Amino acid sequence: MVTARYGLGRPLGPPVYAARGELGRIWRLDTERGAWAVKEALVPVAEADAAADVVFQLAAAAAGVPLPLPVRTIEGQVTVRGPGAVLRVYEWVDLDPGAGDPAAADLGALLARMHRVAHPARGPVVEWFSAPLGEARWRAFAASAEALGAGWAGRLAARLPELIALDDLVRPPDPARVRGRHRDLNAENVRHTARGPLVVLDWENSGPAQPERELAALLWEVGEQAPQVAAAYGGAAPEPADFSMAIAVQGHLFELYGRRALDPAESAENRERAQGRLAALLDRPLTPDAVAKLVR
Repeated sequence: MVTARYGLGRPLGPPVYAARGELGRIWRLDTERGAWAVKEALVPVAEADAAADVVFQLAAAAAGVPLPLPVRTIEGQVTVRGPGAVLRVYEWVDLDPGAGDPAAADLGALLARMHRVAHPARGPVVEWFSAPLGEARWRAFAASAEALGAGWAGRLAARLPELIALDDLVRPPDPARVRGRHRDLNAENVRHTARGPLVVLDWENSGPAQPERELAALLWEVGEQAPQVAAAYGGAAPEPADFSMAIAVQGHLFELYGRRALDPAESAENRERAQGRLAALLDRPLTPDAVAKLVR
């Protein structure tokens, strides 16, 4: 069905499972025309949203941003609906698993190139990227973890005051500064290819955001290497409000992973992944002190 709908040619074998992300699974499919990445969505995907992010990806590619090119069906669609799943296809890119994370300076320079793509925003910034979790939801989340005996409930309770205080830094987006952006640029999504150059992956989360808020999220991601990112970006003087997107996303991720980890109806894979992600968040959360340090 995939090869026929996307016009990929005769398959040379069955698809091979390659990777799993938060939004979907990735399969490698080899055909007489080449190698392809078939993404199986694990969350609902509307064709209009997928088509919009493809337009953004192609604009970024035209501006010199390295990325796997998306493939449309022979009818011009981005997605197809298979048995119990929404699928989409990209050109396959061979990565170098031994190359390690990209240099901080390379990340900063790459983000600067991406921000030169003047792509209009499609609608307002959604709550996931703009609204704090809020004290009531933080406390309800912590109480639920404690009531269900989660092994990480004590660590969350210890972090709760600073996580609630962090929400006070969030400011609403400025519509005049919102553009189409990747919104998930980090070391996991920028990898070395087998041929050496970097490639930017996972564009399905792209959408409206402010460039300085995307930069601030990357500064937090790289930690002690933030000065190298800022210098390569072309100079940056972040303000506390610039971390609004990073703060909002962190809160929603805490809640999402907590719900998955505590829900017996979730698959064992999802619960295990959620436990690992929660541990990483609790090991190194964004806090008011961390924001102040990055601003300094």
